[in-house]
Amino acid sequence: MRSSFIVRLVNGPLFDPIVYLRLINENRAVMFDCGRFLELSNRELLLLDAVFVTHMHMDHFVGFDSLLRVILHREKPLKVFGPRGIIEKLMAKLGSYTWNLTAEYPLTINVSEILEDSVKSITLSASAGFAEAGVLEGKRSGVEIYADPRFIVDAIILDHNIPCLAFAVREKFHVNIRPDMISQRGFIPGPWVGLLKEMILSGVSGGIEIETAGGKIAIGSDEIAEDIAMITKGQKIAYLADVRYSRENIERFRAIAEEADTLFIEAFFLDEMKDEAYTRAHLTARQACEISRCIRAKKIVPMHISPRYHNRVDEVLREAGCIEPGLSDAEGEEKT
Repeated sequence: MRSSFIVRLVNGPLFDPIVYLRLINENRAVMFDCGRFLELSNRELLLLDAVFVTHMHMDHFVGFDSLLRVILHREKPLKVFGPRGIIEKLMAKLGSYTWNLTAEYPLTINVSEILEDSVKSITLSASAGFAEAGVLEGKRSGVEIYADPRFIVDAIILDHNIPCLAFAVREKFHVNIRPDMISQRGFIPGPWVGLLKEMILSGVSGGIEIETAGGKIAIGSDEIAEDIAMITKGQKIAYLADVRYSRENIERFRAIAEEADTLFIEAFFLDEMKDEAYTRAHLTARQACEISRCIRAKKIVPMHISPRYHNRVDEVLREAGCIEPGLSDAEGEEKT
């Protein structure tokens, strides 16, 4: 199954954890966590619709200033989601700068603070110098926090000695166009194929102009979709960073991450330091592997490995189940 997403761990497993997700064939993207990004271009940052922050420790939040510097002049608003306190922390960042030259700037930042039973939100505008605005609060039901025509983002609050969010991205469904049926119907592939997929994904019906050997014909999207489109289950990407290994955290995370196609998960310590890991509310690589098995993830991508293990990465990956005993790093990566 081909995903609608291109997903990558921006800094690799050793540095600040950031996952960048771009929609295929669209100039849109979202990002999970916002630490120091080493390999994101300005163009990639300008594509961002939303940023999902697990918590506001520096290695998960320090990059916001750099992001803001790039998008400050754009018209498209930025949505930011985070745990309790993100409104206060974000406003403190914005309040540390002078904004007397931004009166004509169209940028707005919509900040949502995810609480257990409610969501607090605020809209800050560059034209007003990001001055404090009224905070709205509404009830929260279920785990969904963000809905896009192509996908949904779910969030759950976990324990990292502070409230910390975990996320799962669900592709609503996947549309596969059957070339054999296009040929059988006598249609000529063209831009209409992409238009049909977008209409199906968006739930929009209407006429489509299709090229044939005898010229263009108009057919209703619902009618043609029955013949040449195959709807399959969408993919799921799960993101878990900085959390204590506990039954409650695992059960809560499983509720949103069950059967994830890809799990991005911290592997901060080796299991030899599991006591310290518990105290500091981090995971060991072995615990990351156990969580992956618990939620039946198809693929695990360890991240956020402690600097103390930068010369022992292969040990961390083996303990996380990414490299089988006896395999070299290269062989293990190929197998993963």
